[in-house]
Amino acid sequence: MIKKIIPLCVFSVLVGCGGSSDDTASTDAISLPQTSSQVSFYIAPWQSPAGTLKITNEQTAQVRTLAVDDVNSLTIDLTSLEFHKVEFISDSVSLPCPSFDGCGRTLRDNPNDENGNRRIDYQEVMDIPLDYAAKFFAAPGSNNVYLSPVSALSSAENLDVTLASLSATPFYHLTHSQLNDNLEAEMLTNALTFGVILQKAREIESQLNTQTTIVSTEVDFKSGIESYAPFAQQYLAENLLNVQGNQLIQSVAGEIKQRIFSLSKQDKIMASELPVPTLDSRQLLDDVRNALAVIRLQEQKYSDELTQKLTQAEALLDTDSQQTVLTFTNVIFDVLSNFSPASNTNAGTYKIGNLDVIYAESPYRWQISGMYDDHQVQIDMNVPKWQISSVLGNQINGEISAKINRGITELTVDVSELILDFDGTDDPFDLTQEEVTGIANITTMIKLEKEGSEIEGTLTANIDRFVSPFEELLTVISGFDFDGVISSDIQTTGIAIQAIEKTPFINEDSANISFSLMLDMPLNGAPGFKLAYVGDMSNLDVLNNANIFITLDRQPLDIAIRQVGENTNAVIKGQHGRWIDIKQKGRNFSGGLYFGDTQIADVTAVRGVPGILFSDGTFESLF
Repeated sequence: MIKKIIPLCVFSVLVGCGGSSDDTASTDAISLPQTSSQVSFYIAPWQSPAGTLKITNEQTAQVRTLAVDDVNSLTIDLTSLEFHKVEFISDSVSLPCPSFDGCGRTLRDNPNDENGNRRIDYQEVMDIPLDYAAKFFAAPGSNNVYLSPVSALSSAENLDVTLASLSATPFYHLTHSQLNDNLEAEMLTNALTFGVILQKAREIESQLNTQTTIVSTEVDFKSGIESYAPFAQQYLAENLLNVQGNQLIQSVAGEIKQRIFSLSKQDKIMASELPVPTLDSRQLLDDVRNALAVIRLQEQKYSDELTQKLTQAEALLDTDSQQTVLTFTNVIFDVLSNFSPASNTNAGTYKIGNLDVIYAESPYRWQISGMYDDHQVQIDMNVPKWQISSVLGNQINGEISAKINRGITELTVDVSELILDFDGTDDPFDLTQEEVTGIANITTMIKLEKEGSEIEGTLTANIDRFVSPFEELLTVISGFDFDGVISSDIQTTGIAIQAIEKTPFINEDSANISFSLMLDMPLNGAPGFKLAYVGDMSNLDVLNNANIFITLDRQPLDIAIRQVGENTNAVIKGQHGRWIDIKQKGRNFSGGLYFGDTQIADVTAVRGVPGILFSDGTFESLF
């Protein structure tokens, strides 16, 4: 798109002179001030925060080393507008097991096994060395850097994980305009660190019968995040399903689940480039103009093409569709928990609610038919061998065919592989054993059809057993992930959906599920367009009150739009801490263009044309 930059005096001649306040631009253009950067740090609560902090300026190679008593309470000044690398070395490699489910088996007479049950239980100590590092750009003003072994991996490989983070900045860095996202960033850091600890504990457990125990330290980002992600997702479930859990996570569970999924699924993360942005760079304006091809801020609507595709996606993902998917997973769980080797049930014909179940052995087979939650159900499952090991875990493979109907919504599974994946410590289907926690995943291919469009892909549902506040042992479908494609006469769109039960202890008769989705949606004129959204699916195509993340030409933009009466406020955040605040009331525009906490230009209007007035008198139209 052609940039529209002309001196203010020339612009005034072209548009004429006006007398009203919204027709003239202020002549009090701001000048660029000196900038400074303050940086604070955060590590997850299981690691000792005392240690050594090493900061390297990537431009000058200057190294600064600090001994710190608590890295989480430290704030330091760094040179603004430069890249820095920070490394933290804790004084201790010992840390408590962070999982309520425990961290696996251990050898007899391990001094850290306080109750002598040959397991590392919750808060029993392990020796696991972890790396903490990150590479970031010091934006003017406040910067928060969230250190974890995952940020260390991306730093070691010099990767740009911004797009995979579904944020204008990498998942481990917040700048001035993002500081309200501190809770989400802390919980995400906790989840990622939790994931690394449990994966390394699993490695230690697998080597118990060997002469030496070696915890891997060299791993690439892609394979590392793929192995850590399931355990990071477990952090969410454990805290939401346990009365001792951190209930603050409820408000950000959807966003965290989406970011973990995105990081683990990205296979095209590119090497980071280090061109140093200048304070008066106008890159964000170019990115905003490109975005206006599909997001029409003045009209508070998406482009016609994007609206049509989002409306179709919204119809596919409506409440009926959500309930159909949940019905499918709930039926599988209810049948397997009641009629399978886990419940020591003999082969035979059974009834559960309005479902008829024919259960056979050698091989194991289930034929299920009838009604469940107002859905017509027909499912056939075949599992050649059922074996659950409390030592090594298990992945039980079989085949499944299914058809679930309700009204115009139909879910089908056409002879797809069925995988039951257990955590290796407990069988969540077995409600009689002493252990009170358990985790399993059910994975299969599904297709959902509705009114000329369909969505097809891989569904992974999570099963968790937990103790309720009323000391009841419950097992629930705590959430699911879906990765697939929307197909119709107007689009072929890659889609990823995540769902998580946020408040399992409240209104237990009805689920409170947070949905999030990512769309890889090529558009005319914007073939690389991608969108991420967390919230009510019925508002997917509504722009006047929205929080979305989009990518155009690999440029990330966080967009928040609020409309109250005639007042519209849009905050658009770009890379490295740049952001623009646009306030509109009728023909009046105000706001500013910022880099961190530093304003570098004013948002104003001349003859009703909104734009940016820079300190040198240059006016650049916005739309």
